Amino acid sequence: MVVKPKRLQAIDVARGLSVIIMIMVHTLWMYGDVATQGETLFGTIIHILGKGTAAFLVAMGISYVLSRDQSIIGTLKRGFYTLGLGYMMNALKFVVPISVFNTMPENFIEAYAWSSPLSLSQLHYLFLTGDILQLAGLSLIFIAFIGHFIKNKWGVFALGLIMIFSSKLVSGLRLDIPGVDYFLDLLWGNQYNVYFPLFPWMACILFGLFIGMAYKEREYDQVFLYRSLRLSGIAMMLIGAGLCFYDFNYHFADFFHLGPGGAIYLMGFTAFAYWGIDWIIRHTKPNRFYALLQYCSQRVTSMYIIQWVLICWGMGVFGYQTFSTLGVIALIPLFIVLTFLVQYVKDKMPHFRSMLTKRAT
Repeated sequence: MVVKPKRLQAIDVARGLSVIIMIMVHTLWMYGDVATQGETLFGTIIHILGKGTAAFLVAMGISYVLSRDQSIIGTLKRGFYTLGLGYMMNALKFVVPISVFNTMPENFIEAYAWSSPLSLSQLHYLFLTGDILQLAGLSLIFIAFIGHFIKNKWGVFALGLIMIFSSKLVSGLRLDIPGVDYFLDLLWGNQYNVYFPLFPWMACILFGLFIGMAYKEREYDQVFLYRSLRLSGIAMMLIGAGLCFYDFNYHFADFFHLGPGGAIYLMGFTAFAYWGIDWIIRHTKPNRFYALLQYCSQRVTSMYIIQWVLICWGMGVFGYQTFSTLGVIALIPLFIVLTFLVQYVKDKMPHFRSMLTKRAT
């Protein structure tokens, strides 16, 4: 008898909660003034919440193991599709408001040490910005081949460790060859043309793969899963925090270009948080808030793109980094509501098209 995996509600809730948090974080980044971001308790709390990127990536690894199609072709298709979405998002975020609508605030352009009008090479730079979707897409492409050659969960775990502890050794390595250097930046860049290089961030996905494989081997025993997440999470947080305390600049750096200690700590915190959320769910009744977060989790990629595009387009109305704490607090629910509205319309589009087709016939 084949045991079918039950949906992991705690993972869904955690990922859905991350969708809400990312809207808060991105609203602060793009609209909060310097004082609000760096000198207020509100800004500090939002920035700390923004360190939850690992939750997306670990969940991505777990979900991959539980997915139906793990073939090389199927995984490659998903990888290239995700990459395409990432570059489409960059075009919508940057190129459209700058080149089509001419609504991007000048001080946003000046933040890059540029001035309007932008050259083709500057627009090209914005279009090629490496975000989390580039990381996810490229990781899936690598996983398509990794899964073919590495069948053992400990092999996946070892590969993750190699990526973590070699990340600083290869960080920023280039060959001074146009095109090739951009690909190397996606792998291990240390500049802000790529925010999430594969080294070490892909290790979070591999950690998720490891968790998923162990869960599958135990015939989808959720008690075992969450107990393991609690214990491993505590151990990894202690190890990661110790390394960061020893040399913070090396092991945590600027968050986007993490060192080994920072990566281990964030993965450990994510694992422990999954256990904590599962504990809360088991001790509370089902409610609409959980259902809402699961809705977000199932649409995480779509909502990620929607909220970024809305926030970037909104700068044409509200400006760039001009609001105090109260202004940012007012804008956060606005962008949350707008994101859900656009997502709702997107969800209903097949229904609308079906209705139009029926009427036309």
